[in-house]
Amino acid sequence: MIMRVVGAAMAAVLAAATSVKLPAQRAPVACTENSPERSGEPGCTILAQTPLLMSSRQPLFWHIDRFPSLTAAKAAAGSAGVAAEAHGVAWLMTVERQTSDHHGGTHIALIGPLPLPSAQSYEMMILSALFSPSDYTPIHQHSGPEIWYVIAGEQCLQTPERALKTRAGETAIVPAGVTMRLVATGTEPRRALVLILHDAAQPPTSVINGPPPLADCK
Repeated sequence: MIMRVVGAAMAAVLAAATSVKLPAQRAPVACTENSPERSGEPGCTILAQTPLLMSSRQPLFWHIDRFPSLTAAKAAAGSAGVAAEAHGVAWLMTVERQTSDHHGGTHIALIGPLPLPSAQSYEMMILSALFSPSDYTPIHQHSGPEIWYVIAGEQCLQTPERALKTRAGETAIVPAGVTMRLVATGTEPRRALVLILHDAAQPPTSVINGPPPLADCK
């Protein structure tokens, strides 16, 4: 099941776009370390990849908090948190139980509970993405849930069963093993923070060759 949640800090909602036609000359965007996103160009950057030390026996949530500086965010980060700068803001992103403790920051989003697959251990991969309208990812799957917080713009997640739009201030979760492609829709650049909480014994992402037809973004 794919879930979408409207964030408490929701920005203005953009109008829905029609079906997305992917430009034949444009290559899909893959996530890498130190991608062009770091210099304000379209891209997807791996900000951190670290073991999940929090026990998964209780429901876990992704907490996103904003800080006045990266130094302050790093000072507040515990073993389950990642502090990073992205989109001109210092963030603390923590996977932990549901709590009202925002570690001294300004609370932006609480996403979950996270649908973890059965595994001996997990890793957190934190991403920052900047897509121009019509940018898209390869068709792929993950070995754990993928979670988005959309900061600006609009995205459409295409799966074989449905297409889900998520707009600025909204969040979305897709469980492990879903075949998907993400497309930046609307007329403005799409900016997002992303968490892939995956089985540590498997690759976080697998590109799918010969995928099934995907639902249109309408």
